[in-house]
Amino acid sequence: MLNQKPHFYYILVEKNGKDYPLTSRDTFELSYRDEFVIKSIVSDDLLERGVSIDVEGLGDKNDFRKLLKGIELVDKIVVAQKSNLQTNVISGYHINVMYRDSLLARIPMKVVITPQDWLRSAKNSEDQRLQVDYLKKAIAVNSEDTQVRKMLAAIYSRQGKTEEAITQYQEVLVRKPDDAAAMSELLKSYLNKKDYDQVVKTGKLLLKMNPHDAAAFANIAFAFGKLNQWDRAIANYKEALKLNPENAILLYRLGEAYEKNGKIHDAINQYRNFLVKVPNADYGMIALADVLLKAGHYDEAIKEYREILKRQPRNASVYANLGLAYQGKGLLKEEIENYKKAIDLNPKEPVVYVNLAAALEKNKQEQEAVKIYRKIAELKPGDLDATEQLAHLEYKAKQYSQAIRLYEKIVLKSKRKAAIYANLGFAYGELKKFSLSVENYEKAIKYGNKDPQILYNLAYTYRKLGKSKEAMGHYEKYAAIHPTVEVFNTLSDYYVREKQYDQAIAIYQKMVRLDPKKAPVYANLGYAYRLKGNNDKAIEFYKLSLRYDPEDDMVYVNLGEAYEKKEMYSEALHAYRSAYELNAESKKASERFRELKIRMLQQKNRE
Repeated sequence: MLNQKPHFYYILVEKNGKDYPLTSRDTFELSYRDEFVIKSIVSDDLLERGVSIDVEGLGDKNDFRKLLKGIELVDKIVVAQKSNLQTNVISGYHINVMYRDSLLARIPMKVVITPQDWLRSAKNSEDQRLQVDYLKKAIAVNSEDTQVRKMLAAIYSRQGKTEEAITQYQEVLVRKPDDAAAMSELLKSYLNKKDYDQVVKTGKLLLKMNPHDAAAFANIAFAFGKLNQWDRAIANYKEALKLNPENAILLYRLGEAYEKNGKIHDAINQYRNFLVKVPNADYGMIALADVLLKAGHYDEAIKEYREILKRQPRNASVYANLGLAYQGKGLLKEEIENYKKAIDLNPKEPVVYVNLAAALEKNKQEQEAVKIYRKIAELKPGDLDATEQLAHLEYKAKQYSQAIRLYEKIVLKSKRKAAIYANLGFAYGELKKFSLSVENYEKAIKYGNKDPQILYNLAYTYRKLGKSKEAMGHYEKYAAIHPTVEVFNTLSDYYVREKQYDQAIAIYQKMVRLDPKKAPVYANLGYAYRLKGNNDKAIEFYKLSLRYDPEDDMVYVNLGEAYEKKEMYSEALHAYRSAYELNAESKKASERFRELKIRMLQQKNRE
């Protein structure tokens, strides 16, 4: 009437069936559980014709006398704020009392966010990241809610965040130690983490809660298998089967455990038990065939593999194993044929190529084997074994340049350095690259090659380089390990040439011990003593030589010369005469005989 705003006194709000008068000095508290209606506005506008209500965040333009729900505002706040919400009580919302589009009064609102609000938002969201955020907020509000923790752990598991899942399950079990479901999920999380010690520990705790949990026994068995404790794995699989004898997969797993534990006969029986229950399981048939192959039951393995191939005619690995079975029977043709079929179906499996190459080698098809080894090198450049086999074949075929190229690559990474350096030494020697040959022989010895032949080859190569001293040193080492007449002759000849008569004599004495009835050795000993100036010893060994070979005219000549040095002319004359009688063409014997005869006559005349 006065053309002025009416004075506002209060509003009457019915919340959850109870009336509340609210002035502008009051605060209206609201949660997701609350429903309310603003029933009346008490002001100077007695007829309430110009007044209206606007509840921020809810309703329409005019919310007067309309039913409003707190859950709608709570959900809006949670979705809008997401994980950024730092408090559980939200201010900033108002009930606005309007008079003809002008603000008449504002009543503050306090919105309470509970754990259930976050949980509800998590359930309604399809975004796992948001679900995690909502559930973490719910836990922050109520840390004792184990159900929320299990929900959060399950989402972490689906996201692959195993550590976070484990933490939540552990928190659940701290609050509720007898929660078998949480314990079971914790065990699965440890399985995902591959922490098999914890799988065993958790599984045992689970069995204390429920001693008849077949799955717990099975998981413990699996973990023991991963820890290579196969006896324990077998024992737990057996317990699982007692509780659940119809579970065919446990029969299969038990077969695997027996196989890994080397109990091949038990593995065979177990796989057969599995196939009784699941006769069409191809993987069971393959497992049985493989263990029969491992056991050396080649005929049975071949039979099983052929049955599998009727069902899986393009299974490359079955052809490969069939080849191995034929290898066990010594049937090279069939072995090679099946390897080739395996390669046709899967041309990128290096192991089959290796087996094929070895079979071709055994079948004397070395050129074909070389091609296969080259293919392996293409497929698997870092395969040292295949490269080494190829190098050996090239070496065997006297393709030394190719062999050297391969060996030089291998030796950088191979553990068999000694053998490879030895082959490199020989290959370089055959190519007349003696310096490189020596270098590699020396490396072969350095890396532990004990083959005496390497010492001999190294000595021979040093001789080719004109390094006699080094050569003789290695010949001596060779002779100490593997004494032969050939090497002793080489050494003695060298020592005689170098006027190292004591060393020559030592070698000849070793030769005597090798063959005490070898006349030439005694002759050489006599010669060495004579060169040294010990004619008594020379005479002694010449006589020994003639005892074992009285037909050697040159030994008689040498004996005569030794007697002459001692001025034993009669004995010398007799020795020369014996040499001449054995060999009338011996010029030296006839000359020495005549000269000595003349000397003796002249001496007689003087007397």
